[in-house]
Amino acid sequence: MAFDPAEQAAIIELMNGKYQSILAIESAWNIRLAEGDMRPRIEHFHDAVRALTSGSASMHEKHSRLSVEQLAYDLGALRQVADRPAGSINRATEKSLATALVKQNEAGASIPKLPPQGIRADLVSLYRDYTVFFAALFAQVAERNYQTRADAIDESVGDIGLVEQVLAQLIAGKMTPEQAMHEMMHVERDDLRERIQALLARKKLSAGEKQEALAMLGGIERGLDKEKKAIEQSHLTYTTGQLAVYEGAKDIVKRMASQGLNLAGRFVDNAIRAAQRGKGRDV
Repeated sequence: MAFDPAEQAAIIELMNGKYQSILAIESAWNIRLAEGDMRPRIEHFHDAVRALTSGSASMHEKHSRLSVEQLAYDLGALRQVADRPAGSINRATEKSLATALVKQNEAGASIPKLPPQGIRADLVSLYRDYTVFFAALFAQVAERNYQTRADAIDESVGDIGLVEQVLAQLIAGKMTPEQAMHEMMHVERDDLRERIQALLARKKLSAGEKQEALAMLGGIERGLDKEKKAIEQSHLTYTTGQLAVYEGAKDIVKRMASQGLNLAGRFVDNAIRAAQRGKGRDV
């Protein structure tokens, strides 16, 4: 399902408000990211919002800020923040959350102590809302990235099957190099088609070279299978994390309605219903 742009804009506006409140606390208490990113922790998550709203990142590409892998990690990390409000993200150790703040001698940090309990409680409350909004906002994006890339992999596997069939017939003497070259025009993946065409363009192709070509295709196919499994796992991680976040989100929807935030409330409510139905979320 597709969400109303006005509702989406309303949820982004609310997220920006939560972001500003979290930013003020994390800046004051030097709650930051590990691995040299000295920005307040919330900046990492809000980078995704900026990428979406500015159009600076693709919803289709593997290494995009809006890839399903990145969004699944973001959602998992956000869920952990509620349990460790003063923790930092340690991407070097299995992308887990560290419990310590930046040390006093790092990045000019001057407050090595944990924030008071009241401030930690404020962070938990702010991040709880932010996480629900994040899960709803990026459900469609994660789905689209997953579907687009999974479909592309399936198409590549189909291309490889065609090339393997052509090479097998070529090896068996059932097809001439010229006929094989013609069949390659049906391969949609440019890099694969061009590599095989360059191979077939040689005046004489030995049996060993043909077998090497088949072995190369097998390696590509195994790599694609591994990549697809990783994408599927990230997609599953996002969708299951999304449902876990929504378990306690009904009170948030009611609170938004009582505050007159009906557009944002409908956005979250529709996202919850779509996730519970398990239907695709096309953009």
